Amino acid sequence: LFWYSHFSEHYHPVSKAIGHLATIDCLFSLAQVAKQGDYCRPTVQDNWRKIMIKNGRHPVIDVLLGEQDQYVPNTTNLSGDGERVMIITGPNMGGKSSYIKQVALITVMAQIGSYVPAEESTIGIVDGIFTR
Repeated sequence: LFWYSHFSEHYHPVSKAIGHLATIDCLFSLAQVAKQGDYCRPTVQDNWRKIMIKNGRHPVIDVLLGEQDQYVPNTTNLSGDGERVMIITGPNMGGKSSYIKQVALITVMAQIGSYVPAEESTIGIVDGIFTR
């Protein structure tokens, strides 16, 4: 009970330490992902207005399904001077949302320097992701 009454005096150093531990935890998690054999190192190009993902997989669904191999990899090619928009249709529970989230997650993962669940990936710098 004594330490609790004096905690406010040490709040800022403890808060900074917790923030540093969270950063280390994130970096360690990214390193674990990079060691997986089925993830690739994406190429991020500064002046390239494209998203090219060859045989990409949703990172969460990929882990949840594990060795069952039921998730079909998808290839995506979007370009600022070509195919910029995709209209995705299909039945309910057909995987439309999973595919859209897969492309968004792979793009964000590449932007932060993480390896991605794909055979090959080249992505330009992205400043926004818009879906409906």
